[in-house]
Formats: sequence, C-alpha cells, structure tokens
Amino acid sequence: MNEKEEPMNMNVTPPVEPVTEFEVHLPPDRKHPKWLVPLIAGGTAVVVLAAVGTGGYLYWNHNQLTAASEECATSYDKAVKAQKKLTEYLESDAVKTAVTVKDSEVKDAKTVAVLTSTVKAASTTKTDIPGCPADGLKGIRAAAAQLDKTADVYAKTVNEIRGKADAVNASKTDKTVADATKVLNDSKGRVEDDKVRTALENAIKSKDEKTISDAVKAVNDSIKAKSDADAKAGAEKEAQAADNAAQAQADNSGSYMGGTTGGYTGYTGGGYTQSQGGGGYTYTPQQSTGGSTGGGYTPTPQPQPAPQPSQGGGGDDGYEDICWAVDTSGKPGVQVPCN
Repeated sequence: MNEKEEPMNMNVTPPVEPVTEFEVHLPPDRKHPKWLVPLIAGGTAVVVLAAVGTGGYLYWNHNQLTAASEECATSYDKAVKAQKKLTEYLESDAVKTAVTVKDSEVKDAKTVAVLTSTVKAASTTKTDIPGCPADGLKGIRAAAAQLDKTADVYAKTVNEIRGKADAVNASKTDKTVADATKVLNDSKGRVEDDKVRTALENAIKSKDEKTISDAVKAVNDSIKAKSDADAKAGAEKEAQAADNAAQAQADNSGSYMGGTTGGYTGYTGGGYTQSQGGGGYTYTPQQSTGGSTGGGYTPTPQPQPAPQPSQGGGGDDGYEDICWAVDTSGKPGVQVPCN
C-alpha cells in the first residue's frame, strides 16, 4: 500500500437526530423517551383545533346575523307597504262613497254604521313601525317577527274594511232592486209605452244600479206622459159635454119663444062695477099692462052676467046691490055683498 491507512477510531459519537419544533431539547448526553414525541404533537393539535373552532364559530355567527338582518329588513318593508296600502284604501273613492251612503238608501242601515265605525278607528289609530336592531341575533329575530305581525294586522284591516264596504254596497243594491221591483209592479197598465217596463225588468236582473236607475226614470216618465194625456182627454171630454148641454138649452129656448120679439109683460084683472045710474052693472074686461109686438097674451073677456033680481027691499029700482070679487089671475069672479 502506497498510502498509509489511518486506524479506525472506535470512540466516534453517532450523529444526533434532527430536532423538530415539537421536540424538547435535552442535553446531548441524555435521551428522551419515545412516548414524549407523540404527546407533544397531540397537544399542539388540540391548540390548533381550538383556534380553528373559535374562528369557525365567529364566522358562523356572522353569517347568522347577516341572514337575520336581511330577514328583518324584508319584514320591515312588508310592514311599511301594508301600512301604505291601508292608508291609500281609506282615502279611495270606494270607501269614501260607501261611508257617505244614507240609511234610507240601503236595505239594512246597520251596514253603514259598522263601516263608518271601522273606518274611523283605522284612521285615528296610527302605529309607528320600528326599525331592525343593528346587532344581537335574538333581538333581530324578535323584531322581524313583530314586523311580520304588524304587516298582517294592516292587511287584515284592509280586508275587513273592504268587506264592510262591500256589505254597504250590496245592501244599497238590494234596496234599489226592491224599489225598482215595486215600480215595475205598480206601473202595469199605467205607462204610455209598455216597452219601458220590459227594459226595467231586464235592468233589475242585471243588478246594475246605473242601469236600474235609468230604467226606473224611463218608466216614471212614461207614467207621467200617460197621466197627462188622460187628464187632457178628460178635460176635453168635459168641455165638449158642457158645449153640448149649452147648445141643447139654446135650441130649447128658441122653440119656446116662437120667434117673437115681445111677450107677456103684465096683467091686471077686470071685473064688474055698478053703473052710475043705479040700474045695473057694467063688465070691464081684463087688460094687458104692457104692449106686445108679437104673440103676447090677451085674456079672454068674461061674459057679462044678467041682472039678478033683488032678494029684498032696498033701492028704488027694486034690485039689491051686488058686488063681484075678481081674482087678478084671471079666474072667474064671485058675487059678494057690496057692504
């Protein structure tokens, strides 16, 4: 051998194993037990898991808060919209018209009273809608639940008022139909044109208030037209009857007068008067007191009675004085003693 080989040193120290971060450094001259390495590694794992668990909880909790806040915001919007819908409905023409309906316009007046009371209560009761809390999962969820209830109350109130307004309108329609039916029944034979009654009958079946109202007016107008026509015809008939009666009376009067221009104007009775010589009586006929140019009345002269003998002593001529009483109506005279 050209090179001299060095003898092997039998006291060389074996190499030391690399130390990890989980190992406990021991003095070089001491060896650590084999069970210690797994134990240290396990403890470190527990610490890591604990740290991971805390972080995971915080992440989960954050997600829960975010979801609850979003739900609460949705509930808040729902409540606000429900409140707005109620306010708009209270101010709508449908409600305003229903609450102004008179008791005399509906079949059941209670429907109007109930609607008015409900609308008044809903209008005067104003509820502020609270917002959602910024933190606290339990509080956020409680607020969302309350907002949902508020929204439901507003929606229920709208439906309640709508139902009571519909009840008023239905009662009004019932009254309109009942009144129109009475007009239809009472108008039979009283209209100028029966077609208007047929139109009213069809309108009643439709239950449309405007259609019924127009049809009722047409029937009433037709009733008035016929009534006026009947009254006019009656008046003309009475006037004609009066003219006929007057003409008949005039015709009768003309026949009685006989075309004369004068007539009987008076009459004074005549009678017998004793003559101046004392020897008898002279008959004086009755005369008319008025002249006549036509067919007047002239009484018939009475015959002159013969002298009657005296029944006893008396005058020189042997006759008794006898007087005649004459009625001015033209009846024959009667003899009566002159004294």
